[in-house]
Amino acid sequence: MKITRPQFNNVFNRFEIAIAHLVQRYGVRFGACMRKDAQSGFIMSAAVTITAPSVKHILLDSLVVMKIVKHVDSELHAGISEVSGDACAGVLTGLVFLEDSRLEITNCFPTVRNEPVIDDDANAAQQYEEQKQQEMLDMLRKFRTMNIDYEIVGFYQSHQFGAGFSHDLVESMFDYQAMGPENVVLIYDPIKTRQGQLSIRAWRLSTAALDLASKNDWRPELVKSAGLTYQNMFEELPIIIKSSYLNNVLMSELALSKSYSSDKYSTRHFDLGSKKSLEKSVRAMMANVDELNKSIQSLTKYTIDKQRHDNMVFSLTQKRQQENESRLARGDPPLPMDDIKRIKAPQLQTRNGLLDELLASFDTNALADFSKTVTSENITKLFIAEAVAEEKVVGTKDRTLSSVSSTR
Repeated sequence: MKITRPQFNNVFNRFEIAIAHLVQRYGVRFGACMRKDAQSGFIMSAAVTITAPSVKHILLDSLVVMKIVKHVDSELHAGISEVSGDACAGVLTGLVFLEDSRLEITNCFPTVRNEPVIDDDANAAQQYEEQKQQEMLDMLRKFRTMNIDYEIVGFYQSHQFGAGFSHDLVESMFDYQAMGPENVVLIYDPIKTRQGQLSIRAWRLSTAALDLASKNDWRPELVKSAGLTYQNMFEELPIIIKSSYLNNVLMSELALSKSYSSDKYSTRHFDLGSKKSLEKSVRAMMANVDELNKSIQSLTKYTIDKQRHDNMVFSLTQKRQQENESRLARGDPPLPMDDIKRIKAPQLQTRNGLLDELLASFDTNALADFSKTVTSENITKLFIAEAVAEEKVVGTKDRTLSSVSSTR
């Protein structure tokens, strides 16, 4: 699901909103600097200068965490995500503090889901998109009226196991970072959160990835020259969750209160990770590995064809140069090199170059980390449970022996 920023064309005639700050700050206009590639559909920048981001960490308000968790859990409970096939998503608002290299996310709101256009009219889809943009503008207008931070600083999405980086997500990240280099995306993992560990991670495209995305060229030669791998394609930022002072006092009071105490001998901490989630992550990992194997075969074939093509072009060029030297010695005009330059080079048999391989590798790594974490925790719990069971058996035997000796 692609999350686009509101298109603020002629917005000053309707509503002076966050775009005024963005224009003052970055000197760009929405809509004028973005164009769409007809072949791949990848949104590219025609006039945006990519600058290195200055934000080093993120201060996340607890209200944002609550709203994201509530939004995702409500849609998962209703089964909307499974029916639509899209991830839960929304827009983040906040402020950027360049002096402290800090991005503060203070609020958020969900975006309207894509709905199938039943009408046969060709303008129906465009009208629906305009309606979604208008709803986002209305929400930002309400934020401004209520004196809430209304500057868009990124968006959030929910992906199981933290793995769901697709072309649409990369397009959205590039769209946001082209408008503001400090914008980020928050990836929320509902599976890990249900297991008792809140998982919200902040990502942004690296400078090398932004450069390639602006050119919309992911050829192996350019990816290799840029030194881009799945490990440095995305940059993760540390997140600090900010709570109110009253909330901190309440948590301290609950921790010190004698009346509030969990069951000392509760076994709920020994519950193993969900078998279904672990099986699902392994199956997704296997599917990604299969895709990577196919991509490796295509890349190997492309490398062989490219080497053969380069050797042929080099050989023809050498022969043409020798022939031209002979013709010049005889006083004849040299032959042009145009026919050699027109020899078509081989193409990698993928629609987006190495972008598919990079995303599949990143998702596979995320799935492997999830499986490793869950497996290690389960093994640790099994060993602890075994030790506790053995100690309980030994204690029972000791009490039995003591009771027998006392009766004698």
